[in-house]
Amino acid sequence: MNKNLQEGLVLLVGNDSDIVAHMTRGKFIVFEGGEGSGKTHHVRFSQEYLENQDMGIITTHEPGGTQLGRTIRETILSTTHTPVPTAELFLFLADRAQHVETVIQPALQDNTTVLCDRFTGSTLAYQIGARGLANPEFIMQMEAYSRKQLEPDLVIYLDVDPKVGVGRKQIQPGHEMTNFDDFDLDFHTSVRNYFQKLASEQECWVQLDANRTMPEVQQDINSLLDTLFHGTSH
Repeated sequence: MNKNLQEGLVLLVGNDSDIVAHMTRGKFIVFEGGEGSGKTHHVRFSQEYLENQDMGIITTHEPGGTQLGRTIRETILSTTHTPVPTAELFLFLADRAQHVETVIQPALQDNTTVLCDRFTGSTLAYQIGARGLANPEFIMQMEAYSRKQLEPDLVIYLDVDPKVGVGRKQIQPGHEMTNFDDFDLDFHTSVRNYFQKLASEQECWVQLDANRTMPEVQQDINSLLDTLFHGTSH
């Protein structure tokens, strides 16, 4: 069973030992979800919410959170020179290694909270869940190596019906077509199924219903953030 908002709040309040262990570094919060789940918007809304509480925040994303990563992102999303699935995987991992070492870890060590649009979950959901790459255990080991075993304090998984999400994406102002737009609903359903599997298995993951309006979803996110930082939801 996937953790909903209430279960997530209980888990966050109960992680006293983790809170003590991480007092010397910033919080690492990841937003995951399929196409059209609203991740990018909710990263921005959450940044504003926390900055209004005078917290040090940076936002970033994958792929493309570094200068090298932007070049990798262009290659991954190209509609003219599409990498084969195995090459795509290693491009994602190269992007993550650069991102963790040059952006995420330095910010956390500086006691800055990092809000990240996509991380480990997306790699596993897209490459293993949807692409069906062989040797998933090896992929997981390489992925963990690429991030130096870094784990988020909280993963907010925005769960959306693929039909709803893809429909949102297609009418999104300024949306640029990528090779991911060529995949059918079966592909996006496989992505969703794997995300839900991760949300049910990983303690730091909380699943929220992203088929709702953005204000409704953000209200739940704010409750999670309040609990993570203050031990109680408002």
